[in-house]
Amino acid sequence: MQAVPRLDAPSYRFPEPTVTTTSRGARILLLPMPTATTVTIGAMVTEGSATEPELGMAHVVAALLSRGTRRRSEAEFVAAIDRLGASYNATATRRSISACIVGLPEHLPQLVELLAESILEPAFDEAELEKVRTFTLASFPVLLADASYRARRIFQKLRYPGHPYGRPPQGTPATVARISATAIRQWYDHLRTRCGWRIIVIGAFTPDKITAQLEQQFGALCDAPRTTLPPPSEPSPAIGIGQSVLTEQVELRLGHGTVPYTSPDYAATLLIATAFAGHFRSRVNLLLREQEGLTYGAYGMLMASKSSGTFSVATSTTPPNVSRAMDLLLEQWRRLAIEPFSEEELHHARQYLFGNFWRSVETPDAVASIAIELALNDLPPDFYTHLFRTMATLTPDDLLPVQQRVFDPAQLLVAAVGDQDMLAHTLAAYGTPVPVLLEEEQQ
Repeated sequence: MQAVPRLDAPSYRFPEPTVTTTSRGARILLLPMPTATTVTIGAMVTEGSATEPELGMAHVVAALLSRGTRRRSEAEFVAAIDRLGASYNATATRRSISACIVGLPEHLPQLVELLAESILEPAFDEAELEKVRTFTLASFPVLLADASYRARRIFQKLRYPGHPYGRPPQGTPATVARISATAIRQWYDHLRTRCGWRIIVIGAFTPDKITAQLEQQFGALCDAPRTTLPPPSEPSPAIGIGQSVLTEQVELRLGHGTVPYTSPDYAATLLIATAFAGHFRSRVNLLLREQEGLTYGAYGMLMASKSSGTFSVATSTTPPNVSRAMDLLLEQWRRLAIEPFSEEELHHARQYLFGNFWRSVETPDAVASIAIELALNDLPPDFYTHLFRTMATLTPDDLLPVQQRVFDPAQLLVAAVGDQDMLAHTLAAYGTPVPVLLEEEQQ
C-alpha cells in the first residue's frame, strides 16, 4: 500500500498593521503595501444587527450611507466618487456596520475626505429612506422564494433560539415599514458618539503622510467596548420545516454547535469538518453525490467566533430521496464517534485547506484583508501559521476524541424546506418536525 504523502504546512506571517488612535480613542490601523496599485480606506463601528433597536435598521443605515450627506445629494456624492474613478461600498453584519472606499493612491486625500463625510455627515434623507424601504420590502418575496435562503434561516433560528444571532439580517416587512428617519438619526448619533470605531487604511500609501489627515477627518470618533451579548446557548435537537415556493427539490441543513476559534480543539475541528464535508472529495460529498447519486453536492461549513462555533451540512435532493439522504447523513455522523478518518481522507482535507490558504494570499489586497480581520479580532498575525502547523501534525487517533466530543449526532438540528406536508410525514421518523415561520414572512 502506497504511503500517503505529508504536506508542508503553510508558514506565513501576515503583515502587522501599525496601530494608532484618534484623539478620542478610535483605533487606526495602517497597512502600507508597496506592491499594491490601489488604496482602500474603511471605517467600521463595532455594533450591528445583533444590537439594533429595530429589526432591519443596521441594513437600512448601511444602505443610506452612500445616499447623500449634509453637503451633497445622493447624485452629487456618487458623481464625486465617479470623478475619482473610485468605488464605495457599505455593509452591515451582526457585529458591525462598515463603509469603505477604494481608489488610486494619488487621490488619497479626496478619498479620505469623502469617506469621512459619509460617516460623520450622513443626510439620512426622507426621500432616500423611502427608496431604500421600497427596495428592501420588494426583496422579501424574492428571498422567501429561495428555498436555500429559507433552509438557512430556519437552521439559524434553530441554532440561536431567542438570541440576537437568530434575527433576520434585513429585518421584517413590518419593522422596515416603520423605521423612521428620526429613529435612524437617533441610533446613528449613539453609534457615532458612544460606540467603538476602527479606521483602516491598506494599500499604496505612506503612513506619515496620512496620519494627520485621518485625525483631522475622523478625530470625532471614539472607542468603546462592544455591547455585551449573552453567549448563545446550545439548543436541544430539533427539526424545523418550511414550505418551498418555486421548486420541488428539498433543501436540507443538518448541524450543531461546535467550538470557538479560541478553543484548543479548533484546529482539529476544522480538519474534521473539512474531511467530513468541507470539499469535493470529502466523505459526505463522495457518498451522496458520487456513490448514491442523490444530489449535485453536499458540503459542510464551519463558522466560528470568539464565543461559539457552528458546523452545518447543506444539500438538496428530490422528495423520494429525502429518507435515504437523511439515513446516510445520520449514519456518517454516527461513524464520527466510533471510527477514525483514514490518512488519505486527512491528506485530501489538508490539501484543500492549504491550497485555499495559498490562494488567499496571492494578492496584496487579499493579504491585507486577512491581516485586518486578525487585528480586529485580537488574533496574532501568525494565527494561521500555528493553526496549519497544528493540523499538519494531527493523526487520526488525535482526532477521534474531538470527533466524539464535538460532532454529536444526538444534538443535531435539522432544517428542511420542500412540500411541508411531505416533510412532516417523512421526517417524523427522525423526531418531531415543527413548522417554522420566519419573521420576514410575517406581515
